Amino acid sequence: MDVLQIIEELEEEFSKGKNFLFSKRSVNLERCAELVDELKRSLPTALQEARYVLTQKDKILTQAKQTADKTIKEANLRAEQLVSQSELVKKTEEETAEMINNANKRCTQLYGVTRENIDRLLKSLEDFLINDINVVRSNREQLNNSNTLFPTNKKK
Repeated sequence: MDVLQIIEELEEEFSKGKNFLFSKRSVNLERCAELVDELKRSLPTALQEARYVLTQKDKILTQAKQTADKTIKEANLRAEQLVSQSELVKKTEEETAEMINNANKRCTQLYGVTRENIDRLLKSLEDFLINDINVVRSNREQLNNSNTLFPTNKKK
């Protein structure tokens, strides 16, 4: 019988004898003595069980705390890694944007320089062609103005 059952039976016995001066009921002292003896024998076992439960409770709480601490530590580490990765991604994105911006500036510069070079080449070509056209005109004019090769006799 466990301790609680024994205490309940003792309570029953005592409740039977309430107001025993005015009632015919009486407490069975022999039964009460037996229950007290049984209670004494059961108490050390109950105390040992209680002590064991408390020890297990402490072990379980310690393990739970260790597990919780480990989980928190791992979560913090993971969070730091994610933040670090996020910062790395942000830095990489900034560097990429700067590289693209620099490439666009360089492209614009090269385009301007190329236009200037092409314009200079075309101007040189134009000047060369104008010079050649002038030579051709001059030669035509000389040709038209000179009758020296086949003189015509206009004086007759």
